[in-house]
Amino acid sequence: MGKITKQQLKLHEQTEELLWGSDKKLTPEQVAFCLEHWDPRALAGKQVARNQAYFTPLPLAIDAGKYIGGDGRQVVDIGAGIGRLAYAVLCANWWDAGRVKVTAVEINPEYVQVGRHLLPEVAWVQGDLYDLHLWQSLPRFDEAVSNPPFGQVLTDSDTGWIGYHGPAGLTVAAIGLRVARLGITLILPQTQTPYRYSGRRPGENICTTNHMRYLETFMAQRPALQWHHSSIDTEDETYKSGWRGASPVVELVSLNDPDAEHVPLRQHPHPSLARPLYSLALTG
Repeated sequence: MGKITKQQLKLHEQTEELLWGSDKKLTPEQVAFCLEHWDPRALAGKQVARNQAYFTPLPLAIDAGKYIGGDGRQVVDIGAGIGRLAYAVLCANWWDAGRVKVTAVEINPEYVQVGRHLLPEVAWVQGDLYDLHLWQSLPRFDEAVSNPPFGQVLTDSDTGWIGYHGPAGLTVAAIGLRVARLGITLILPQTQTPYRYSGRRPGENICTTNHMRYLETFMAQRPALQWHHSSIDTEDETYKSGWRGASPVVELVSLNDPDAEHVPLRQHPHPSLARPLYSLALTG
């Protein structure tokens, strides 16, 4: 995780004052300010996280949230950080709070503490997203959303139940397919997708057959898997400038597997119809 600048540290300190300096409820503008400027790099030396955290650029989160929720859906943000994607889902359904119910799963207690203060309307669950027992204690979700950890999985939990061993991004994708009946929308490193859309010139072929071995394994295990691309160029400066301490090339995609074996969870009523999300699709 890269170093924090003096200006970024100053903005982080302003968010801390807003968060803990008063008992007053934060205004919507203050919530947005804190989500934008609360910076995990300011917590160096406090064991910020075992998996490095690169919070979703807020403009990218907001645009991702437009495709999630509605219709009374239960949505889970997997590896939620302080809740930027959860916030985006709420923003996308602002006109009717009853149209979406959001749960945020996050292992870092400091992130959860901040998230609960910023988004009390979200059900926060502190726990290891790779822990089967955690998911078995939660209801069935309709949709999942995630900006997963990048790199390798770091966990003390048994991950055998997930049915996939590989980079953390695709591992979280596999979890989402097992806990959300309509699949998962997530931000993945470009090398973990069958697309090369972001950063390409108009007219270039975005689909690639030059897949990494771990992606080939992921797709081969799921012959009915459907990939849907958002058509968002994440290399646009609007999104790119929002990363803190990293500058990854990513894609925003949605995955659905009609043959996925769901983890047995507590049941609740849910909408009966899926919504089409994106225009570009690829069957695994």
